Amino acid sequence: MHELTPGPGLPRRVHVVCSEIPPDVVGGLGRYAERMMDALRRGGVPVTVYGTARRGRSPRTERRGDVTLHRLTTAGGGHGRNPRTPRVLRLAARIAGLLAFNVRVASRILRAEAGRPRAERSGTVVAVHDWMGSPAGILCRLVGRLPVVFHVHTRELNADPSGGRSLQAACLDAVETAQARLADLIIVPSASVRDDLAARGWPGERLRVLPHGFEEPELLRLAALPGDERARVVSRIRSRYLPDGEGRLVVFAGRLSPHKGVHTLIRAAPLLAEKYGDLRIVIIGAQLPQTDDDAVVARLIDETGAGEHVVAGYRFLDSAELFAHFLAADVCVFPSVYEPFGLVAVEAMALARPVLVGPGYSPEVVGDGALRYARDCPGELADALSRCLDDPAEAARLAARGAAYVRERYSWSRTAERTLAAYAEAARRPSRTGAAR
Repeated sequence: MHELTPGPGLPRRVHVVCSEIPPDVVGGLGRYAERMMDALRRGGVPVTVYGTARRGRSPRTERRGDVTLHRLTTAGGGHGRNPRTPRVLRLAARIAGLLAFNVRVASRILRAEAGRPRAERSGTVVAVHDWMGSPAGILCRLVGRLPVVFHVHTRELNADPSGGRSLQAACLDAVETAQARLADLIIVPSASVRDDLAARGWPGERLRVLPHGFEEPELLRLAALPGDERARVVSRIRSRYLPDGEGRLVVFAGRLSPHKGVHTLIRAAPLLAEKYGDLRIVIIGAQLPQTDDDAVVARLIDETGAGEHVVAGYRFLDSAELFAHFLAADVCVFPSVYEPFGLVAVEAMALARPVLVGPGYSPEVVGDGALRYARDCPGELADALSRCLDDPAEAARLAARGAAYVRERYSWSRTAERTLAAYAEAARRPSRTGAAR
């Protein structure tokens, strides 16, 4: 991204509250934060990022060009991650820790801005990500009267697409709704999320769609490999799961949460095994903290008798290994029933791999570059996978369309520029009743 100079089209400075930051990445939010910090480090705007960290895991403060990253350890982290602790206590420890983190961050931001001359406070923006950063955003708005931009990446917990409505979901929904009402702008990754939030009564005139990018250094390196080197990478991965590397390899990547469709994929495995005896389905990913999703997946593999054909590692892989698995797959499958954007599918498409996505994917995210099936049904998923596995030529054409679609539509540098422009817009917006600054 070319270097920018602060001016009317840019904010003066940005404070970012994002609980999940590298190296403690367990989902799409952390990967988004990593890529955006890299894209913003030469953006010409001072950006200070506040995130959580496990004690002793990484430097507490790190500088990346224009981006300064502060990692704050959170209270209750040990209990929140101890599998022997009852789930309800793990969840309580996590929420208490996040609340304490938000108060600490808001205090830092408010003190920093209070210490500046009044003229220098103009153009400061606070950007908060999901419900985990909303309390800090609410405090900065109400106490400091600072402009706030609210990034909504997912509502899987507080807007369960299955229709469930727990006390936890109601509380999270209340926090995010309060933040949405106070925010100057709300940024979402896809038109479907925008439309869903507008239908729920969120302020449509303040919703902005800013899709993610796809460029990651290791992805670009693998995509540019000469044929012989690419073949070696593919052979190394396929030999790990298939005798002599021969057979059909299907790869899934994502958290093992039910809405990711991993249960449907496991139930589809016996149907596929009847047709493809050489099939291996590799599941890359692990559970969200404070859940028992790993155990549920292991139990389902055992109950369906899919163990001969399904390999689950119950862990996340680094980018190099993840993208190497995509490269080696005959089909990359992401059968989500709820997916606000779906970065892994976009990355697999960028590597020119055949991609199959579930009904939760927004049509505009994948366009005609991925096969999308309509219902969360093991039989329908098995049929869609069979279409790709039975017709390699058509699968190759799908992969080519996907690569072209992604490279034309998505870019982290463009996302960073548009994000800074949105922050500048928020800084210029007039005060609103009940949220004056």
